[in-house]
Amino acid sequence: MNENELKKLSAEMNALLTFYKSSFNKNDIHKLLITDTFLCKKSAEIVELFLKNKGFRVSIYAPKNLQTSDIESFHLSLSEIVRDLSTELDGYRKSGYKIIFNLTGGFKSINSFMQSMASIWADESIYIFETSRELLSIPRLPLKIDETIFRKKIETFRYLEDGIKIDEETLKDIPKSLILKINEEYILSPWGEIVWQKVKKELFKELLSYRMISYSTEFRKNFGKLNENEKIQINEMLDLLDKYKFTKDEKFNLKSLRYHALSGKISQQYKYEFYPFSGDNSRRAYCNEKNGKVIIEKIDSHLK
Repeated sequence: MNENELKKLSAEMNALLTFYKSSFNKNDIHKLLITDTFLCKKSAEIVELFLKNKGFRVSIYAPKNLQTSDIESFHLSLSEIVRDLSTELDGYRKSGYKIIFNLTGGFKSINSFMQSMASIWADESIYIFETSRELLSIPRLPLKIDETIFRKKIETFRYLEDGIKIDEETLKDIPKSLILKINEEYILSPWGEIVWQKVKKELFKELLSYRMISYSTEFRKNFGKLNENEKIQINEMLDLLDKYKFTKDEKFNLKSLRYHALSGKISQQYKYEFYPFSGDNSRRAYCNEKNGKVIIEKIDSHLK
């Protein structure tokens, strides 16, 4: 089957072939976002096979409950998409990739949301009408997010992200478009997730205040010497530790943090340690606990 015949099969194939113009860059990576239906899975498998035959790396991504029949589940699924993709897309961009959202095909309700996400997370969006020969390209708009409310209410947004119970009074200054209420509990709306996940990366480059954590002077100096990626990583770990200490909820699994009590000679000075950097076991964050709070004392090489 030639390319012109393939283009007539579906809008999705038409968009891909029009985009590449028979010149396929095999370094490209494709992620196929699909709804949680049998028909979508089968359609994606066909596109996946075509792309793999062209030498591309391809994966199918099917968020749970991405269907429009249940609006609450649909909103939760959209939020899941933002969480899953934001870190992944940041990683690709840092590796030199250009991020393109192909918005051809699929449900309009999902595509309109993905266009909103693309305006912040993608470099470009592409779209083609089913029988058209021209590809519509939409560059990323030069949007700047006002971080004021996020800085002012950073603890609230951190807790909303994970559905930690928050009283309604705390939410009064936050725009309603950023919040979703489900079963008397508040979480970030899908649009709230889009903006929060972007702003969060910037805020986590600073040493943040946490309800259940305090810092020694030495640790503050240690933090100031870290690079931006290390600062983000350690804040992600502190965020997890704070949520666990505050809620005692096992869903905040500390396995990735590896927060544990120390023994032997070192325990005379530091009672606990954790691994602050992903993939780096050579350094530890040493801690003590007092009055229910964790005191981060220092970052150092593995002490015994």
